[in-house]
Amino acid sequence: MRTKRTLTLIMLVALAALATFGVFHGARQVQAQEGDQPPPIGDRISFGMVGITPGQTLRLNVVNTHFTRQGELPPDPCRVVLTFFDAEGRHYRTRDGAVVRRVVQLRPGQATFLDLNADEFATGGSRIQLRAVVTVIPPPTPDSNALPPDPCVPSVEVINNANGKTVLFMGNPGVIRGFNPQPDPPGAN
Repeated sequence: MRTKRTLTLIMLVALAALATFGVFHGARQVQAQEGDQPPPIGDRISFGMVGITPGQTLRLNVVNTHFTRQGELPPDPCRVVLTFFDAEGRHYRTRDGAVVRRVVQLRPGQATFLDLNADEFATGGSRIQLRAVVTVIPPPTPDSNALPPDPCVPSVEVINNANGKTVLFMGNPGVIRGFNPQPDPPGAN
């Protein structure tokens, strides 16, 4: 009798835990896709805000640095979306409302870029504040011979339109996973 009561109590606790987990974890908010842009999954590599003025171009570069050794199967291409966001966190758009972005598949050794010329967007000599973002899209099938995001190396540069010289360069912002650069405070052990 006591064993039956204990077993019933354990089953009720387990059922309550499952119900609680289902209530808090089961419902997810969904969001519609914008045009042919892939859903917001994958690794995002984001730079800080950069300002450009008329006469300057902001260029977002990405290169697939994977090196295939002889005899290795080539990996799937590195699928990336290059885009810019404004200071409010919204996609930066052209005057006709289209999102400024580029979707590309990069094979090992290939590179691409996305330019935003301030002369085409700035009004009245105003400064444009932007944030460059590269999203590495995972392969459609989880068991494919895909690359991790690490071989996709981004950079940002501001180019002077008059002479083509780079006036600012920002290398890979460094995506660190599972590393806490802060040491433990003294006496925490």
